[in-house]
Amino acid sequence: MGFDLVLAAVPGGGYVSTLKVIPALLVLAVWARLLTWADKDAPAAHLPRIKFNLANVSGMMLAYALFFYLPTFWLSFAALLVVAGAESGVYLTVRRKEVGLDDLEKQFKLWLKSFKGKKETKSEAGKVQVFSKDNKPLPVPEEESPDRVAYDAVQKSLTEPLQKGTQQIDIAPEGEGLTVKYVVDNFPYRGAELDRTAGAAAISYLKWAAGLAVEDKRKPQTGTLKVNLDGTKTEMRMQTAGNTAGEYMRLLVDPKKRQDYTIDTLGLTDAQKTLLTSLIKENTDGVVLVSAPKGHGLTSLFYGILKAHDAFLQHIQTIERDQEQDLEGITQNKLPPGATGAEELKLVDWVISQEPDILGISKVEDAKSAAALIAYGKAGKRAYVCLRASSTFEALEQWRKLVGDNRLATEALKLVINGRVLRRLCLACKEAFNPDPAVLRKLNLNPEKVTTLYRAREATLRDQKGQPVLCQFCQEMRYKGRTGAFELLVVDDEIRAAVEAGRPLAQAFRKQRGRYLQEELLALVEKGDTSVQEVQRVLKVAGDGGAGTTAPSAPQGRPAAPSAAKRPAAT
Repeated sequence: MGFDLVLAAVPGGGYVSTLKVIPALLVLAVWARLLTWADKDAPAAHLPRIKFNLANVSGMMLAYALFFYLPTFWLSFAALLVVAGAESGVYLTVRRKEVGLDDLEKQFKLWLKSFKGKKETKSEAGKVQVFSKDNKPLPVPEEESPDRVAYDAVQKSLTEPLQKGTQQIDIAPEGEGLTVKYVVDNFPYRGAELDRTAGAAAISYLKWAAGLAVEDKRKPQTGTLKVNLDGTKTEMRMQTAGNTAGEYMRLLVDPKKRQDYTIDTLGLTDAQKTLLTSLIKENTDGVVLVSAPKGHGLTSLFYGILKAHDAFLQHIQTIERDQEQDLEGITQNKLPPGATGAEELKLVDWVISQEPDILGISKVEDAKSAAALIAYGKAGKRAYVCLRASSTFEALEQWRKLVGDNRLATEALKLVINGRVLRRLCLACKEAFNPDPAVLRKLNLNPEKVTTLYRAREATLRDQKGQPVLCQFCQEMRYKGRTGAFELLVVDDEIRAAVEAGRPLAQAFRKQRGRYLQEELLALVEKGDTSVQEVQRVLKVAGDGGAGTTAPSAPQGRPAAPSAAKRPAAT
């Protein structure tokens, strides 16, 4: 009787609040979409798919059980959000530890693009779409079209490098044809082989798209090319030149972003960042030598240090023979690559006469220019001088010889920096192994402390059925991403006295608790960031500028050998 009265007092549908159901359904829709994404992402990220699926579905069921069990809506809805957030957080935390989260940024941007009203012309999956100079996609030639040979050669040349995240692509004459070589994370790989006809057609096709003179195959030309591959639009700076061997093309990928490094992203240790930041912020006088071998990020290091200064509060100028990027708020003065010592000195004196607070110079060849920079540093200003050297000691020796006077060379000197660029092991597919204690001792690593190291994967990845699969994170390169290792030499009174007396610097360097470059590199090995083989490669810089090819290469991209063909200057 009483129950019937309660039912009669409640109108139809009164037991369910539509306003309260809608938020729960929205959470369910979003949650289900995330579970679908995780189900597809787990195999690519080398995570246990079935375990995560069971855990994620169980968590959802628990959350909605709590939602209907708890007494009030706000408490139950809060429980729903907490469980959903915890579940997502656990998955992303595990994923970050195993393979990182950097690739999710690209996925997120593509997802946002899908909501835009204006849709870009889509290219065929896995095919490179080339844009004309007026930013219109070029049509795909028919099979019988004369342009089809060039189009197919472009696909063969650019697809693999772009899929693997290249920074530079070269198409150059070699032997009886043309060879594609590309660089990923500062490491050279060999790509496709083209016959003479197809290679020349590909270069002409890309030159035409960039608006360059196709008929002129000798004169150096520079242009801009835009391409699209699987939804990612890429801008490239094109450089072409030719000689009797044939025409050569270099494509620099995302040239405006090539040097987007700061002292926080270069790879400096916390102690090194503290030292360098202190030198930048607390003192603005003296000379700092910035050094690295060829191909090891000297420009990135140079620009990164300059950008650490406040360009809006300080007057900063540079003198560069080959300017690679426009630096906001910094006046960049260009010096021709073949400038004489007198021309260099003239520009140095002129820039100093402008009284900048900071002056950076990419290369010094004239002793009088060096003396002018020293005088500038002694006058309460800061000068950054770039040198090609394999250690801080070698850089200091080069500077000493250039200046010609030991005391003068170190009088205004504050710091010497030397660096290397090396590849990071792919987090998704790197292999752990137990190193030989004898080998560890040779590397000055403690066998009792270091029990596990990592190396590039040697075997092919296989799925549960034994079928070979590609690592989606490194595209079978075995390495993914780059970092830096640096050696810093503080020029104090003991270093100055040792240089002036011609004594070895090792004792004074150790006294200031300096760490050699090899020690910094092996610290990255110990952390599992890179391999012993990669460290050995980047330390081989005596004769080849660090471009050794001893590291194992992926089946899809072989280390590139130097080419004898004449080419535009490297950047």
